[in-house]
Amino acid sequence: MGTNRAPNGDTLTLDSRSLLLNGRRWTPVMGEFHFSRYPATEWRAALRQMKAGGIDLVATYVFWIHHEEIEGQWDWSGDRHLRGFVEAAAAEGLKVVVRIGPWAHGEVRNGGLPDWLVARGQVRSADPAYLASVRNFYSQIAAQCRGLLWKDG
Repeated sequence: MGTNRAPNGDTLTLDSRSLLLNGRRWTPVMGEFHFSRYPATEWRAALRQMKAGGIDLVATYVFWIHHEEIEGQWDWSGDRHLRGFVEAAAAEGLKVVVRIGPWAHGEVRNGGLPDWLVARGQVRSADPAYLASVRNFYSQIAAQCRGLLWKDG
C-alpha cells in the first residue's frame, strides 16, 4: 500500500495514542471540499481560506455520477479534474484524502452512483457486473492520482 516515508524524508506513523508526523504527535484538522461542485478557477482561493482557518487535511468525495454520466464516457476535465484538485491542494500546503466510494454520502443523487448503473439494479451488492463497474471506476481514480500519493512525495 505504500510506505510511511515520503521521498523527501517526511514520515507518517502512529503509536497507541496518535498519528506521528515526522516523529511528532499530529492531530490533523480535516475539512471537506467537494471539488466537482466548485469552479476549478476558485479552488486555490478556497483552499487558502481553509488553510487559514486551521485545516491541514482536505477530504474530497469522487462522485461517480459527475465523472461517468454516460456509461463508458469519462470526464475528468475542468471542475471535474481530480488530479488538478489534488495538485492545487498540495500547492497550498494541504494533504488530501480522496474518498472513492463508490457510494458517497454527500447529498448527491443515488449516493453518487450514475443513473445508468442504478437502472441496471444490483448496486451496492456482490453482483459481478456491478463489481466490474466499480473496479473500472477505481482504475479511473487511480489513474488520476498516479504519482500524487504520499509514497510519491
